[in-house]
Amino acid sequence: MGRAVGNEEAAVEVNESLRTLRATRRFADRRIPDPLVERWLESARWCGSSRNSQPWRFLVVRDPQLRRQLSTLGDDASHLASASLVVALASVPGPYPFSTTFDLGRVAQSLMLAAHADGVGSCIAVFEPAEKVSVARDLLEVPSELTLDLAIGFGYPQQVPTQPRDPAGRLELELLVREVPPSQES
Repeated sequence: MGRAVGNEEAAVEVNESLRTLRATRRFADRRIPDPLVERWLESARWCGSSRNSQPWRFLVVRDPQLRRQLSTLGDDASHLASASLVVALASVPGPYPFSTTFDLGRVAQSLMLAAHADGVGSCIAVFEPAEKVSVARDLLEVPSELTLDLAIGFGYPQQVPTQPRDPAGRLELELLVREVPPSQES
């Protein structure tokens, strides 16, 4: 069932999830149950997209050898080797490339937040440069009509953080936000 608009408890829960989502690069050797993965993918399927284009295609990789191979195809992709599973995001190219890129970011965040809600960590990996993208495409048997740029490694964290996120690493809100025109309220 859906949550009521203005439900304070739900709002707090969502905001807490957004603030506590972290990149997880060290994973425990523990399989993620299929029903969880299916639930994340089903949730992600409902993610908004530009003109309802739904450009994403999900490639689920559990095979350890394939995950190891993918982990060599980006500067910061090594965590894919130890992930319990990898979801590579391929996409149908649209007439507005930025919109497709933005949509992939939205659906990636949706997948990561859904996993986070189930106690599963995640981290994005970008396949680069172009030669490595080509290798990833071949390994994943991506059809020629789709593009491929990134993957997300998922797994139960090897160690659950006990400390809250250090706010010292975040810019202050005042440095990030400006109201235009400035509010006349005091």
